[in-house]
Amino acid sequence: MPARYPHMKADEQAIWERFERRLPWRAERIEYDLRLGEGVELPPDTPEWVRKMAWSLSTKRVDVMVETPAEFVIVEVKDRAGLGAIGQLLGYLSLFTRQYRPRKRVRLALVCESLAPDVAPVLVEYGIEAYLV
Repeated sequence: MPARYPHMKADEQAIWERFERRLPWRAERIEYDLRLGEGVELPPDTPEWVRKMAWSLSTKRVDVMVETPAEFVIVEVKDRAGLGAIGQLLGYLSLFTRQYRPRKRVRLALVCESLAPDVAPVLVEYGIEAYLV
């Protein structure tokens, strides 16, 4: 049986499950482990099984993507969120926009237990929502 949250660590799964119980968005669809990007480019004669493995290991994976009637929300889940989480979300926004060309607004959200020092003002600067659970 496949895992519900394929690449989240156990502590991240627990954080998400606590948050999901009080989800602030009216979700039409929730997708986990959304793949973004093209992945690594390999020589044309590369065996198919190697291509699939390379794609799986080199594409980016969004923890959670929530679609509502009016928007998409790209969610990163961390136990203690630092500046790296902001970089991930900004990268995901760029890749998601290029790959899907959404007609709805796209928002970014960080769900975590705590924030590292100096992260809160950067979240505000980039318009990233933070939910501490």
